[in-house]
Amino acid sequence: MAAAMLLCVLGLLASMGSSAAAAPIQWERDTFSGSVELLKQEGGTCVMQVTVENRGEDFTGTVQLVFSGKSYRNCAYNTPIVLPGQGKKQFTVTISDRAVDMVRGVCALNFLDEKGNLLQSTGQNNVFGNAKAGIQVGILSDSYSELTYLDGGGRNLWIQGFGSPVSLVELNQDNLKESLSGLYFLVIDQFNVSSLGEETIQSIQDWVKDGGWLMLGTGEYADQTLSGFEEDFLKMDVGKISQSGEENNILVTAVRHGDYYEYLDNGIDFSQMAVAELNFDRTDGDYYESQDVPAVQVSRGDGIVSVYYFSLGEKELQKMPEYMVLRLYETNMYASTQYQYYSNDSELGRLGRRALAFIGNSNTEVNFGFLDVLIGAYVVLIGPVLYLILRRCGKREWYWVCVPALGLVFIVGVYFMGQGTRVNGTRLFSVTVQQAESTQADTYLLGFHSGMSPWTVELAEGYTVAGPGLENYYGSGAGSVDNYFYLVENNDSGLSVGIKPQENFENGYLYAGKKTQSRGNITGQGVQIEDSIKDPEGILVNGTDYDMAYMAIWDNSRLYVFSDVKAGETLNLQQDSQSGKCVYQNSFPYYSDLLYDMVDIYGYNVHKTYEQDTIAALLIGLLSAQEAMPADQKSAIAVGVVKDYEKAAEEGSETSYGCLYSYIETEGQGNASN
Repeated sequence: MAAAMLLCVLGLLASMGSSAAAAPIQWERDTFSGSVELLKQEGGTCVMQVTVENRGEDFTGTVQLVFSGKSYRNCAYNTPIVLPGQGKKQFTVTISDRAVDMVRGVCALNFLDEKGNLLQSTGQNNVFGNAKAGIQVGILSDSYSELTYLDGGGRNLWIQGFGSPVSLVELNQDNLKESLSGLYFLVIDQFNVSSLGEETIQSIQDWVKDGGWLMLGTGEYADQTLSGFEEDFLKMDVGKISQSGEENNILVTAVRHGDYYEYLDNGIDFSQMAVAELNFDRTDGDYYESQDVPAVQVSRGDGIVSVYYFSLGEKELQKMPEYMVLRLYETNMYASTQYQYYSNDSELGRLGRRALAFIGNSNTEVNFGFLDVLIGAYVVLIGPVLYLILRRCGKREWYWVCVPALGLVFIVGVYFMGQGTRVNGTRLFSVTVQQAESTQADTYLLGFHSGMSPWTVELAEGYTVAGPGLENYYGSGAGSVDNYFYLVENNDSGLSVGIKPQENFENGYLYAGKKTQSRGNITGQGVQIEDSIKDPEGILVNGTDYDMAYMAIWDNSRLYVFSDVKAGETLNLQQDSQSGKCVYQNSFPYYSDLLYDMVDIYGYNVHKTYEQDTIAALLIGLLSAQEAMPADQKSAIAVGVVKDYEKAAEEGSETSYGCLYSYIETEGQGNASN
C-alpha cells in the first residue's frame, strides 16, 4: 500500500514537472527587434538585408516580412530561423519588385512562433531609401519664389495608382546631381543650364532616359535654359521672342485652332507674356507639339522633356487653378514612354492572367454549372408537385413547413454533389518565359487549391525569387501591411510559393524566377512584315534545342503563327505562309485583340484548328517579351512555345509550357500602335 502511494506521489511530481517543462515561453513585448534595408537591386529583384536581435530566451520560429505591394494584395516572405537568447543574426531575402511598393517602401517585420502565432511586429518605413514626403518636384531657377505655385496648393497628384501632394525641392548647382534620384519631375526655368558643367548635364539627360520628367521654361530665358544639352538629346533653336503686348505664336494657335482653351477660359492672356518661337525638326517623330499645353514634348528613352514657349514664372500663370497646375505634370506623364508602360502594363497583366487561366480553364474549380438546372427543377417541379400531394392528402397547412425543410435538404445535396467535382490537392499551370540567349527564366503560375486553408507549393531547384505574378500591380497600392495574400517561404528545402485565400476556391497567380543556362537563340534574316496584304518575307531559324509546337513572329501590329517548328529548322516566311504551315495571322491595333481573337474564350473561335491552350501559353510569351523590350528598341518579336517544358514545382499535378523568344531586326518595320 505504501509502495503504491509512493508511486502515485512520484507520478504526480513527474507530471507536474512535465507540465512545467511544456509551459510556453512568455515573450515580453520588446523581446525582438530588427531592421530591413535594401542591399542591392538587380533587374526585377531586390535583395533585402534583414537584421534581427533577440533579448529573451532561445527562439525557434519564423521571421516574416510583409510588404505593402503595388498589387491589391500584400506579399509575405517567411524565413525559418533559430535565434539564441541575447543573440543577433543577419540574413538576406530576395524579393520580386512586383511584390513591393518601392516608392512608399513600407513593410512589417514579424516574429512568429513554431505554430505560426504572431509574437511581435515591427513596422519598417522607407526600406528602399527613396521614399519621400510627397511627390518630389525639383526646381532649378534663379527666381524660385516665382515658381512656388507649382506645388498645386497641396492637392494630390496621382502617379502609379497612389495620390500624394506635390513637394517642391529648391535645387542649386551643388545639390542637383545628388537629388535627381529622388525626383519625379525636374523644372528648369530662368537658369543658365550650360553653367552646370558637362558631367551634371549628362546626369540630367541620363535621369530623363531612365524615366524622369523634365520641364523647361523658355520665354526671355530660352537661350539660357536650352543651352548645354547635347544635340542628340535636345536639338532645338530659338527664333523670335515676342514681348508682352505683341502677337505671338501661342495666341495665333489658340485663336485659329481652339487649342489651350482652358488657359483662355481661366483668364490667362498669352499676349501679356514673353513667348519664344521654337524651331525643331518637325519630321522627327520624337518631337510633338501638344494641343493641351503650350509646349513641345520630346520623348527620350523612358522619359519626356517638355519645352514650354514661355517661362513658367510668368505672372499670368499664377491665375491657373490648382487642377491646371497638376495638369502640367499629368501632361508630361501621359506623353512619356514610361507612363505608357505603366498604363499598358495593367492591360498586359490582365491579358496575361486571362490567358493563363485559359490554359487551366477546365476542372480547376468546383463545377456548379448544374445548379441553375436544379434550382429550375425545384421551383418548377418540386414546389408545385409537393403542393398537389399535400392538398390531396388534406395537409396543405404543412406546405410552409415542408418547403424550408426540402430546401435545406436540397442545399446539402448540392453541396455534397459539388464535392465530387472538386480538384483533389493543388493543380498548377505554368509558363516559363526566357529570352533564349539569356540566362534568366521567369515562370508564371496559376495555382488552384480545393480547400480554404493557406497552401504552398515547393518550387523546383534553382528558383531564387518569387511573388505575385501577372497581376494588375500598377493599380491602387495595398497601403497597409496588417495582412497578406501571397506567401513565399525560403527554408532548407528551397523556395515555396502559395496564397492565404480570403475565400474558398481562390486562384493564385504567382511568379518565380531563376538563373539558368542559355537556350540558344532564334535568328532572322531579311525579315519584312509590311502590311496585311503582302506576305511576310525573310527567314527565321529556330536555333534552340527545342521543338516548338508553335512559333510566332510579331512586329506589334502584324502577327504570324507557324506550327511544328523543329529544333534547328529554318522557316521561309513567305513560302510557309502560303503552304499552310502558318495557322494564324492577323493585325492588332490593341493588345486585347490578341487574346480575344487567338483563344476561344466566349466560343467565337471554335473553328480554330490549333491547340487553344498552347496558343494561350504562346500569348503569355508574346506579352512578356513585349513588356521586356527596351523602350528605344524597334524590333519584331520571335517566340516559340514548347509543350511539357521543365516543371516549376517539385511535385504535384502540373501542366507546363516554355516560351523562348528573341528580338529580330526587320526591314520595313511596321509601326506599333497600342
